[in-house]
Amino acid sequence: MARYVGVDGCRFGWVAVAEEAGRLEYRLFGAMSDVLAAHPDAERILVDIPIGLPSKQCPVRPCDLLARKLLGAPRASSVFPPPSRAACRAASVAEARRINLSEVERSLSEQAWGICRKVAEVDALLLAESAARKVVREMHPEMCFYGLNARRPMAYAKRTKAGAAERLTVLTTHEPRTRALLERLLREHRRKDVQADDLLDALVGYVTARAETAAIQRVQGSPACDDQGLPMEMLYLV
Repeated sequence: MARYVGVDGCRFGWVAVAEEAGRLEYRLFGAMSDVLAAHPDAERILVDIPIGLPSKQCPVRPCDLLARKLLGAPRASSVFPPPSRAACRAASVAEARRINLSEVERSLSEQAWGICRKVAEVDALLLAESAARKVVREMHPEMCFYGLNARRPMAYAKRTKAGAAERLTVLTTHEPRTRALLERLLREHRRKDVQADDLLDALVGYVTARAETAAIQRVQGSPACDDQGLPMEMLYLV
């Protein structure tokens, strides 16, 4: 069974990368609970989704501020403020923006609205299943690439040709099977279900997850947890 898993959201739902039976594999899942069910013995599942959420008590997550500082311009813009717990459960973008403005004195960007459903899905799962909180941890791909690249942020945006090549080079240094896995995904799935950058983001999460615990650093400020006790942090390699 896979012990370490990297996960990213995609149009299908979620794409997960793990070592299974000595082979690097990816799988698509419709729900995050299915990822957990497929990897019952996992020690660390790193997912690119905010876990600890902002609130009236902590309207700006300290880990976001620290990550933006570490990444610097222009990669800092990839770390955008996530929705509050109530806002991510809103039925419309107008309602989400109204709630977010009321709770954290900030409206909601299109990027944040775009991930609200997945934020709510993971949040509900972790609040309901205490055991999952020790396994499912937050990562941000740009922080993971920063760690793998000797603490240097990526120079180009991930959806540009140069950005894709840059990330492939970094990943291949740490995981030689990267290109073959990506080529297989592109052969086997339509872009309307999963994109190349989704796989690379999940893969950098997997490479980070499988590292020795002592090598994993947390971007974490104070407070370190949200008002429900979920950690506000991002894991990456030092």
